Amino acid sequence: MNIVYVYADSQAEWNSAEWRCAIPARAIQKTSRHTAALLDIESFAKNTKEAKAICNSSDLIIVQRNLFGPVLNVIQYWKARDKVLVVDFDDAYNFMPPTVKNYEFWIQGKLTRKGPNQEQVLTIIDPPPLTQFKLGLRLVHAATVPAAALINDWSEYAPVYHVPNYIEVERYSQAVHTPHEDIIIGWGGSLSHLQSFEESGIATALRNICSSRPKVKIMICGDKRVFNSMPVPEGQKIFQPWVLADQWPYQLANFDIGLAPLSGPYDQRRSWIKVLEYLIMKIPWVASEGPAYHSLRPYGWLVPNNASAWDRILFDLVDHLDDYKQEASRDPYLFGISQSMDDNVERVLLTYSKILEKAQA
Repeated sequence: MNIVYVYADSQAEWNSAEWRCAIPARAIQKTSRHTAALLDIESFAKNTKEAKAICNSSDLIIVQRNLFGPVLNVIQYWKARDKVLVVDFDDAYNFMPPTVKNYEFWIQGKLTRKGPNQEQVLTIIDPPPLTQFKLGLRLVHAATVPAAALINDWSEYAPVYHVPNYIEVERYSQAVHTPHEDIIIGWGGSLSHLQSFEESGIATALRNICSSRPKVKIMICGDKRVFNSMPVPEGQKIFQPWVLADQWPYQLANFDIGLAPLSGPYDQRRSWIKVLEYLIMKIPWVASEGPAYHSLRPYGWLVPNNASAWDRILFDLVDHLDDYKQEASRDPYLFGISQSMDDNVERVLLTYSKILEKAQA
């Protein structure tokens, strides 16, 4: 099988494309029985000579999320040439709240960019990308998603298959936890998670534990606005700007306790990446209960979204940290490494084979 992943992330926002395109592509290449190539979505949309050559030799073209604009025309181009096309996406666009950065783009069709003189230029996309996305789903043969909760949302438009985010274990094995005096409660992510902190009750719990346990510090990695929203003393906050994927495990290694707050239907359709990384790094963790992390319940703490519930678990984790660290190094870690991409690549390929068979039938 020859697979082409058409990635949509730019280098400046490289994240989803790593998990949904680059990681599986590397694992597929290792099999020596199948091949996988990466193609940027701009080249795909322009149908360049290089893009045509790559796609023409493929069995399966997997397009990351951007089912709008010229991409739809190129999908029809390849579909007319009997190519099997899949869209892969990891976001609940239909549940996106206004607080999320890309809400104006996906829901309202507003695209703001810098013009040639650095002024802000507003473009109105009509129909909005979400409307075009739904049309695009009817054009492709199937969709793949990392969160099972997304399947029911979109199955009326296309067959939807669950392809979890599997992990490259070796990337994390070199990042060793360095002992330190403070107890660091950590989290990393983008501005799209701001609502997760504001509505889950965790912000109040973090303020309480920092007030009662002076050795506790809160480390926020990624978006400075999430860091600024933390209601804890400046001396108990640590900010780490976003780093490249290869450097991220070394930031995780600073965490003594990992957080994964979620709030609302948009959040509950996220993948399990955050907690899976905690498992691999042997970090005790606490997350909002709900479908996003339900399958990982045996390996950490899931709590209802209220401040008292977060309070109770965080105080327990902080006050008995050594015990929880030992526990995290056993079954949780073993489960985490069992979700490596190399060990599960055949599952991914089996899903792709099913899509191919159904499309060709």
